[in-house]
Amino acid sequence: MLVPISTAKKKVLGTNKANYSVVAAIMVRARPGPTSGAMDEMKSLLRQRHRLQANEDDDFTIRNMEEVFRAQETSAWVMSILLAAIASVSLIVGGIGIMNIMLVFP
Repeated sequence: MLVPISTAKKKVLGTNKANYSVVAAIMVRARPGPTSGAMDEMKSLLRQRHRLQANEDDDFTIRNMEEVFRAQETSAWVMSILLAAIASVSLIVGGIGIMNIMLVFP
């Protein structure tokens, strides 16, 4: 769905936001294939529109969905390692408890 930015500011984002005149995010879909060219074009256009000089840092962030997917994949891997560590500690503690009971009642 495409909405004019003025309508989005007034109707979608609402005027009760702290700074509703600022665009928080812009989502862009490029043609299938390598997206580095499209990202470079977006970066140069945003630098031009924000009136940034060549020696100034960007005041915006451009994220690629591949980067987001990689970050999500990494966090899922870390969570699975953490879950395996907790499960192994639980098994070791349970095994020690069962061993103690077996030693008490021969």
